[in-house]
Amino acid sequence: MPGKVYHALDQRLIGRLHALILRLRAYVLLDGMIWLTTFLLIAAWVQCTLDYLARGLRFSMRAALLGAVLAGAGYLIWWRLVDPWRTRIGLGDAARLVERRHPSLSSLLISAIRFSSGEVGPRESNSESLMASVIERAHRAVESVDFLRVLDLPRARRRMAMFGAVAVVAACSALASPDMTGLWFARNVLLRDVPWPKRTTLVVETQDGRIVGARGDDIVIQAYAQGEQPRMAELFYETASGEVGRELMVTVGAEGHYRYRYVFKNAREDFRFYLEGGDDRTREIEARLVDRPRIEHWSVRLTPPTYVEIEPFALGEGERSAKILPGTSVAIRFATNKPVNRATLKAGTTAVRDAQPEGEGYVVTFVPEESHTYSFELVDDAGLTNRKPVSFALRLVKDEAPIARMKLPGVGDMITPAAVIPIELAFSDTYGLASVELAYRISKDEERIGVIDLPGFVARVPTFSTSVQWPVVSASVQPGATVGLKAAAGDFNDVTGPGRGETTEQVMRVVTREELLGELARREQEYRQDFERLVDAQEQLRGELLTIFDSFNRGLPRESLMVELAPVERRQRNIAGSVNVVRQQFEQILASLAVNQLDTTDQRERIGTGIIEPLGRLVNRDMVTAADMLRRWAREGAPEEASLVDPQQAALLYEMRLVLDRMLQWEGYHEVVNMLRDILRLQRELNAETKDAVLRDTGDLFDD
Repeated sequence: MPGKVYHALDQRLIGRLHALILRLRAYVLLDGMIWLTTFLLIAAWVQCTLDYLARGLRFSMRAALLGAVLAGAGYLIWWRLVDPWRTRIGLGDAARLVERRHPSLSSLLISAIRFSSGEVGPRESNSESLMASVIERAHRAVESVDFLRVLDLPRARRRMAMFGAVAVVAACSALASPDMTGLWFARNVLLRDVPWPKRTTLVVETQDGRIVGARGDDIVIQAYAQGEQPRMAELFYETASGEVGRELMVTVGAEGHYRYRYVFKNAREDFRFYLEGGDDRTREIEARLVDRPRIEHWSVRLTPPTYVEIEPFALGEGERSAKILPGTSVAIRFATNKPVNRATLKAGTTAVRDAQPEGEGYVVTFVPEESHTYSFELVDDAGLTNRKPVSFALRLVKDEAPIARMKLPGVGDMITPAAVIPIELAFSDTYGLASVELAYRISKDEERIGVIDLPGFVARVPTFSTSVQWPVVSASVQPGATVGLKAAAGDFNDVTGPGRGETTEQVMRVVTREELLGELARREQEYRQDFERLVDAQEQLRGELLTIFDSFNRGLPRESLMVELAPVERRQRNIAGSVNVVRQQFEQILASLAVNQLDTTDQRERIGTGIIEPLGRLVNRDMVTAADMLRRWAREGAPEEASLVDPQQAALLYEMRLVLDRMLQWEGYHEVVNMLRDILRLQRELNAETKDAVLRDTGDLFDD
């Protein structure tokens, strides 16, 4: 308002104009408030409706809507409140509004205000009478005029009613559903992620609010519904590369127990997704793909047990299997493609121990107790494990006990006290011999055990061989006792041993010289009888050959000849094998005589030269030649071959009979010797009885 004093205007008139101006400003303010309130209510309804129908708008969309509402409200405040309030309304403006409503005033009120305010030139230049006349007339003209009728009162009342209605609707809505109002305010004004109340709530099975999977694996999205369970649910996703999609999830289970499932096959990139089903829509969930943990480099170092004296060694690059001794310490070092929370060594499905960090990798040291294929189970911070673990095959190889071998060449089951036993010994152990031993055991009235010295043995050697000649007389052995010999060896195994290897005890009966000679004579007679049967078999074979020869001369076909000669050839070779057995038996007799110091030049000549050597020629030469000739005759069927067969058989039989005659001659000699031995034995017994009788009679004489 101007700072002038209107001396010519009535103060009541000025007050009426000021009241009109205030009422006009109130109307403008009311109109702006109605516009603003109506806009805010409509915007809130739109926000609430969109948010509810969308089953919960994302934060970005709710923030965008709130920004739009605030922008619109700001515009209305400026346009309908701030800008109108800043507009200046003077008395002249109010007078024009009055005269526009009352045209009969004919600008009288406006002129009076202009004269009184000096807007029509200076006061002293205007006619005082004219000014007074205009002002006076204006006073009289507006005395009966209602200035407030200038305003559109019905419109103002309607706006007031509208404002009241809007306020009532807003108040009723808030009072009727305070929870809904509070939820709208929290979600769309405070932008908090508070869920809408729904009949259905979809719950996605996640790990700490997200899904973590292995790159290249199938990623399974699973969910279930709380409340009303829809028959289907949809999955909406967007990959890191921008691919979007919509998939219908598989519904499994019975009604009331539905579950929803979808599988991303061989997923290769991260993605985000949400589910819709019933009246619910889940929040966006992140699915992050990472590589599974795996072993990239490894080394295996083996430390054998100390007793084998082998330095620790490492397997070759890439090797994952080894044969190890019990007690071997195994150290496996490895590096992974990513840090892991746990690396557990497993034997099959059984956990052995956890690997420990070492530098940029891991190490585990253990002593296997049994053969197994070992592997590592790796677990990263996402709970993912290695799909194809690297395996290490460790097979425990038993440290075998030492091997002991003993031979007594030429020694039978009977010996004399004068025997000198040849003993051939051989010992071996893979990781070195700790001890070797040759022990004897003599049993008669009581048992005695002794050890035979084995010179030249040095510990730790893998093999040791020696031969000894043990005179039985050194152990003071008498006839009637038994002598047992056993060799043994020990190793350094201090893990599962020590190991000990032993030979089977060879037991010999100690007899007199006469008893041994008698037994050898009996055996020689038995072997002679066996050889005599072989001579008869050879004669029968020759007879069959003569029959076949006659058939051959009469034109026997070659095929039939082969059929006839094949079994004869086999019998010839079998006879040769049996003759060789007889030869070996006589060799054993000769060796037994030598061991017991009973061999003489005559015996070596008779048995060795007269029997063993001819039998050797028969076995290794004559009979082999005869069998080979039968084979050639069967194959070729040549008459010249046939003509040589019988002369060869005759020569063969001649040699066999010569050997048999030598056996029979010595057998007769043995009978004479045995008769003499019996006479001597009877003489000794008679002398002993006579001596006993004399002593007995002499004792009776002195008693009398």
